Amino acid sequence: MTYRLIALFWLAVFYGIYFAKMLIQKRKGIVTNQIAKSKVHDKSYYIEMVMKYATIAVPVAEIISIVLGTSGLTIIWRVIGIHLAFLGDLVFLMAVVTMKDSWRAGVAREEKRGLIKSGIYKYSRNPAFLGFDMVYIGVMLMFFNPVLLVITAWAMVMLHLQILQEEEYLEGEFGEEYREYKAQTSRYAGYGKPTPAKILMYIYFVLGVWSVMYFFTCLAYGGGLKLSWVWLWILIAVFSFIRVFMLKRKIDGTERIRFPEPLIWIYRGVFVAVLGVFIIMEARIIGAMTATPEKNLDYIIVLGAGLRGTEPSNPYRVRIQKAAEYLKDNEVTLAVASGGQGKHESISEAECARRKLTESYGIADYRIIMEEKSTDTEENLKYSLEIIGDLSKRVGIVTNGFHELRALSIAKNIGYENVSSVPAVTLMPVGIHYTVREFFGMVEFYLKQYL
Repeated sequence: MTYRLIALFWLAVFYGIYFAKMLIQKRKGIVTNQIAKSKVHDKSYYIEMVMKYATIAVPVAEIISIVLGTSGLTIIWRVIGIHLAFLGDLVFLMAVVTMKDSWRAGVAREEKRGLIKSGIYKYSRNPAFLGFDMVYIGVMLMFFNPVLLVITAWAMVMLHLQILQEEEYLEGEFGEEYREYKAQTSRYAGYGKPTPAKILMYIYFVLGVWSVMYFFTCLAYGGGLKLSWVWLWILIAVFSFIRVFMLKRKIDGTERIRFPEPLIWIYRGVFVAVLGVFIIMEARIIGAMTATPEKNLDYIIVLGAGLRGTEPSNPYRVRIQKAAEYLKDNEVTLAVASGGQGKHESISEAECARRKLTESYGIADYRIIMEEKSTDTEENLKYSLEIIGDLSKRVGIVTNGFHELRALSIAKNIGYENVSSVPAVTLMPVGIHYTVREFFGMVEFYLKQYL
């Protein structure tokens, strides 16, 4: 229901902007809707006519898809769809506001208007069409189905053909002025001809915008500001937008501060080195996250992950579920349920795991060994090893995939000789945050080891 309400809200905002603008201009005596109103039935007329039908078909298909409520895509695509629909609304609003009373739907061939090149039109020649496309794609990702995909693609193709017709008209109407504008501004989004500096600026801009939106996504899905390190995304956004500002100044030739060349190369070297280490570490984290568990391990250790009263948190819930699946498939394996009782927990995490495994999944009680003293991952593994009592036993660690590499590293450091990964699901969309955050956890682990 939540996704339905969000999708309907973004559609209501989008079409609210559209019709509110038409109403405002109507009161001024301006006819906004010029789609297929030309008296000449040429190619442009028929393109506009088909486009009109396509843009009517899309919201109908969207509303039907929203009512049905199903989607063929995973949750992360739904979240991306929410982001795109929101940005589409924002871009469309900026377009109609910038155009003021010059905005029309369709080509108004009988009217004389100036060429708008300010505001968002400095970075997109067709921001209103871009807004349409982003909203269309966003809703399609939220409620994906083949019919909606085909209708959305049809509408986007027709909008593109309409853009080509409008460009032809504008070039004929404004001549060299429009040709210069085309050379300076991209059809959909961009700042003139691509250069390495511009491409880098676009990357930072997208990263900055996405980081802001992902910050709020983490707040919504991850328990608000209690989610550790959630402020990281604001820092990434701030850094990205500073770089956008600096690069734009450089591209425009308006730099006020010129850093010494050696300092620039030092920055680049450090940045590339840190980025390289980050990529390598993330590859290792993802490798442990996607590992296939070994069969018939002697023990699996289920790491605790917090309770709400007597119920497991979402990360802990999927760990317990993974443990149950493994125990059912490997009947000789024993489980060590590891985790003490926290300040706001009614029972120990180990007891919670035992109850869920026996009562909800039918695992025999004798196969579950309790470890109820630990308060963190290191203690989980240390006290569990004391229970197992044999360093050579084949042991699997059950934790969320993003956490597997660090858990394995800690286990080997403690003394486990034959330990492997039994990864549980990394819950999305917050899983992206966890996976990035884990880089810093691994850095902390190595610093403790070697410093």
